Amino acid sequence: MSTAKDPRSGAIAFGGAALIALGLWLFVQNSGLLPAYVLDIINRTSGAVTLIILGVIVILLSRRHAFTTERSATRFYRSRTDKMLGGVLGGLGPYIGIDPLVLRVVIALLAVVGSATFLVVIYIVLWIVVPEEPLMATEIPIPPAPPIPGA
Repeated sequence: MSTAKDPRSGAIAFGGAALIALGLWLFVQNSGLLPAYVLDIINRTSGAVTLIILGVIVILLSRRHAFTTERSATRFYRSRTDKMLGGVLGGLGPYIGIDPLVLRVVIALLAVVGSATFLVVIYIVLWIVVPEEPLMATEIPIPPAPPIPGA
């Protein structure tokens, strides 16, 4: 009997690998193993290299059919259930057909690269502008029926 694989495990492994790479980079940068001019070149080009790597990962994932989540709706809503803060990424993921965890990892990596202020502003604007998904009929509390007189 085999257990089903969690579809988010690949994104979690990718996030772990990204943290290891960041830790190794900080170690090399602070240890003095590389000359200062090499570190300067790497620092100036790291944003572009990170975006290139993210693009390659997206292409590889699309070929492996990792983006096969069905679009849940024709309208973009903030998620009520899959949210870390405001539910923006939890609603955006199913809308564009990507696992929200992959979006969260990509946003975290972009924030590390240096565009955190821009991303925070965009997230707050979407949090304000995008409506929360409507309640399902099973989630709406139904009041009990009034008693039948004369029964």
